[in-house]
Amino acid sequence: QVKAFLRGESPPYSAGDLEGMTFIASMHVKVARKLHSNSLRYWLLEYLRRQPKGRKYRALLLKFIKDRMATLLLVDVGIQVTTVVAAGKVGDEASVVVEMVHPRDDILSVTEIAQDTEE
Repeated sequence: QVKAFLRGESPPYSAGDLEGMTFIASMHVKVARKLHSNSLRYWLLEYLRRQPKGRKYRALLLKFIKDRMATLLLVDVGIQVTTVVAAGKVGDEASVVVEMVHPRDDILSVTEIAQDTEE
């Protein structure tokens, strides 16, 4: 396009052609991002599965979904998980233990540890 413009020639692609190419390229990028995200989550879950049972993880309370159901960020791993919390507010830290992990099924279940049992 630029070369044709500099030479004073008509552009090889019309605006519609360029929009079509841009749309196709953006769709491929979207698919690649989704694949990368799924792969990263799989390997994070696999890492958690291979850790010793009962290992404690620091978690940051991100938001409440309803009642005591909340989204937590496992700080050490960088993955989000939804679980029931005893109390707290957004921004509070908690300790959790991984109860169940199935990377292939994209399942992660954690349980909050009571504050008085922390080290």
